[in-house]
Amino acid sequence: MVGKSAIVPSIVIMCLPIKDFIIFVLLISGFSVGSEQKLFEDLFEGYNKRVRPVKNFTHAVNVLFNVRVTQIADVDERNQVLKTNAWTYQEWTDETLVWDPADYDGLSEIRVPATEVWLPDITLYNNADSHDYVADNTSSSNAIVSYEGRVILKSKPTLLKSTCKIYVKYFPFDAQACKLKFGSWTFSGLQINLLNHSSKPNLDDYILNEQWQLVRAQTERHVKEYDCCPETYIDVTFFLCLSRKPMYYIYNLIIPCLLLCALALTGFFMPYSVGVVKASISVTLILSLTVFLLLVAEMMPRTSEEIPLIGQYYLATMCLISLSTAMNVAVLNVHGCRREVPQWIRLIVLRYLAAFVCMGKCCSEPGALYRAMGKEKTDQNNCKNSSILHLRDNSLHGLKNDSRHTMSSYQELTLDDFGQSKFGKIEHHVEQIFRHLKTVQRRMDKKSNIREQWACVAAVLDKALMYLFFLATVVTTLYLLLQDPGDPDELCLQSIANGVL
Repeated sequence: MVGKSAIVPSIVIMCLPIKDFIIFVLLISGFSVGSEQKLFEDLFEGYNKRVRPVKNFTHAVNVLFNVRVTQIADVDERNQVLKTNAWTYQEWTDETLVWDPADYDGLSEIRVPATEVWLPDITLYNNADSHDYVADNTSSSNAIVSYEGRVILKSKPTLLKSTCKIYVKYFPFDAQACKLKFGSWTFSGLQINLLNHSSKPNLDDYILNEQWQLVRAQTERHVKEYDCCPETYIDVTFFLCLSRKPMYYIYNLIIPCLLLCALALTGFFMPYSVGVVKASISVTLILSLTVFLLLVAEMMPRTSEEIPLIGQYYLATMCLISLSTAMNVAVLNVHGCRREVPQWIRLIVLRYLAAFVCMGKCCSEPGALYRAMGKEKTDQNNCKNSSILHLRDNSLHGLKNDSRHTMSSYQELTLDDFGQSKFGKIEHHVEQIFRHLKTVQRRMDKKSNIREQWACVAAVLDKALMYLFFLATVVTTLYLLLQDPGDPDELCLQSIANGVL
């Protein structure tokens, strides 16, 4: 019987599962089940994670909340979204998760999956994505539970996408104030008392951004009533004040525009002989500015409230270059005029305006101005024509005198009336040719004089318009690009105080 009684327990042990067999062996050997496992089983036996962990339902659960910001990933100006790399910190007291460490071998805290305990439904109010990053990353982490019932929950690092009102007026010298607003979605202030853990978010691991500088980080707690509900709701809002680093935009957007404006001035120095090329260069510059303006428009949100200063600068520059094109066309038309210069133009342009632009001496000597404008070839041709006519005039006068001398000699020799009459007709025709040549010469001189006067008028107008274009470009650039947006820190404080955010 003894042998049979010893064999039966052995058969029973052999039939047990491996896990239970190991536990049975440990018990037989004198070892006990781990204190942590025993504590977990004791704590969550009958535990209900669907209700608030308070013994008196009139009491609120105090929840400390903070955000650890590690990086400003991106500021999407077009969609007005702030992307932040961060993780959250929550701490509250669970009155049902308490124990005496002496009963569990001095074990004072335990780590359990966050899905096993009650969690406050803290969410990002101004979330810009349909995915709830706060809830998902919180539930996938572990909660640290102490023997006093204190629960600490640290979410996994995540990318938060929050809405942010972008003010584009001073772009690219702007500063933006964005916020991360956290609060309970269903529990009022009577059920969850949300408290800020510190006066600002945790920035111990913050990584500097190449485009934005974090000038201020501040935390504020708000108690607010909403139209939907009679109770008050509490939120903890983290304000992040960012100042843009403008070097990238100065190098890629502003400097090219300044160079195009300077290139527009070269149109006033081009000779009039190039014709339409003088105006076509301005059209090319306008097309170039349009390309840059499209680049700026792609960066900015589609808003009708404000136009960024750089956009205003591009538009103003396009208008100025368009006006310079019209100026060049007008000057080309003035240079091509062939009628008599009106007296009022002589008075206003050639007298007063020429003296104002330091061209009074050139206009008093039209020939000198004409040569200075690169018309030496035309001037030389006129000189050649005048020399030829003068030579012809001398030759014909000589021929006339020789004819008279020959005729006198012939009269003395032959006294032929017929010959005398013949030479008289020749003399008459020669005199008519002389008068005609002198008339043509006077007409040519008059046309040349008129052409030189209009050239002088065009040169004066061209120089005056060049000065005007240069002055307008400088004033526009200084007025639009040197506006002071103010201290970013003060702007942030003002925005927070006025409740703009």
